Amino acid sequence: MKDKAFPCLAVRLERSTTRSLHALDLLTSVGTVCVVLFLLAAPKLSPQQPNAANDHEESTAISDVPIAEFSSELARTKPGPERDYVAGVLAAREGRDEEASQLFTQALPSLRRTAPTQAALLLRLLANIYDRDGLYARSEPVYRDLDHSGLLDKLPVSYRQGAQDDAELARVLASSPAQTLSWNGPVHLATSRRNPLGLITTKLTVNGVTSAWVLDTGANQSVVSRTFAAQLHLAPLPGVAHTSGGVTGAENPLRVAVLPNLPFGGATAHNVVLLVLDDASLTISDGNGHTYRISGIVGFPVLRALGRLTFHHDGTFDATAGGGSAGDGSPMELRLLNPVTEPAIEGQRLPFTLDTGASGTTLSVRFRNRFKAEEPTWKRSQTKNIGAGGESDAQTFLVPFLTFKFGPRSVTLQNLPVLPTVQHADIDALFGNIGEDVLQSVQSFTFDFVHMRFVMGMPLPRGVPAPAAKS
Repeated sequence: MKDKAFPCLAVRLERSTTRSLHALDLLTSVGTVCVVLFLLAAPKLSPQQPNAANDHEESTAISDVPIAEFSSELARTKPGPERDYVAGVLAAREGRDEEASQLFTQALPSLRRTAPTQAALLLRLLANIYDRDGLYARSEPVYRDLDHSGLLDKLPVSYRQGAQDDAELARVLASSPAQTLSWNGPVHLATSRRNPLGLITTKLTVNGVTSAWVLDTGANQSVVSRTFAAQLHLAPLPGVAHTSGGVTGAENPLRVAVLPNLPFGGATAHNVVLLVLDDASLTISDGNGHTYRISGIVGFPVLRALGRLTFHHDGTFDATAGGGSAGDGSPMELRLLNPVTEPAIEGQRLPFTLDTGASGTTLSVRFRNRFKAEEPTWKRSQTKNIGAGGESDAQTFLVPFLTFKFGPRSVTLQNLPVLPTVQHADIDALFGNIGEDVLQSVQSFTFDFVHMRFVMGMPLPRGVPAPAAKS
């Protein structure tokens, strides 16, 4: 996407390391503009010291062990609570939520007595499973158990604050009905990237108001601005969660609303959780006096519920409850509320989040540590981080070129930014975040949440440009 005005813009919902949600972080580098909108909403792998970021060893029990290793461990483990625990972690990563919750429930009584650290991790994952299914009436007592039992202190530091933040959100939503989905026909929508940020949007009519909504697999929850919430006649629920401004650390209040019906082509999502943010937190400047305000974002919980999603280069979007095959494309998994795949890079399979709300791919501090021997060949760039509570300067790197292999498809990108330090976000424990520069290189790409596969379509014919952002 080198022709785009914002070659490394990323809009993501990430877990804050202090209180519930990140506000706006704007990253401006010399010669290029990179915008990262941290709005949060979901569990998060929280703050680490830069010299402790290598492979996030204390987090491996939940997020870092490859699925193949879990499967091998499962085969070696005798029947009993330990096996149920390992099988539950595997099921949670593979999106088999009901099975995971049953296995965790079976294992919990014994692990409380014999393995409190595993019991703490189990409760954290169990609460997250309920969260991502919209079952906050179930997750709230699990978070309460985690706290009152003293097991919260057994969690790795990188999960403790995230659990406390999510508990706060669950308390606000505990009396709300769970999200459901009904089908009345096919989902076939026109999409557009004709906005200053190049984000994928589609027009939806909600409560009589037609507006462009961003389709963002990297958003842990759906989001609306305060002004847009008023236009939709949404009343915030009682109770307030809090957010911190990422690199600046400023706390901001978060209100939550529940939208009874979100029509989405031939499908309708019911009881959709919406984070309501101040307009300023959803207004992004390009640094040249122009701003763009996001009204609404359709996030992970709604998109996952649609089943099999295909984004087409011709500007259309399809969703079906079935179809596809377990042998299509590459394996996909869920790391908490993030869809993740493992492309091959220099012969190594490395986990990356898949983010349709990011115009560019970003490499993490973990990538930097893994490939530190190559750092002398990287370019250096000075950056400025501007957030809700202030600004700071930092140095970053640009990798001249890097090839990603997704099954039979290969994509080579140039001048990829590397985050030099921890970001207090999910990306810290992975190797990066895959954005639109990868996804726009093919005729279509598919998130198959039914079979947990990520499918890259055929490469674009020569001479066919990626859609350009437009002011």
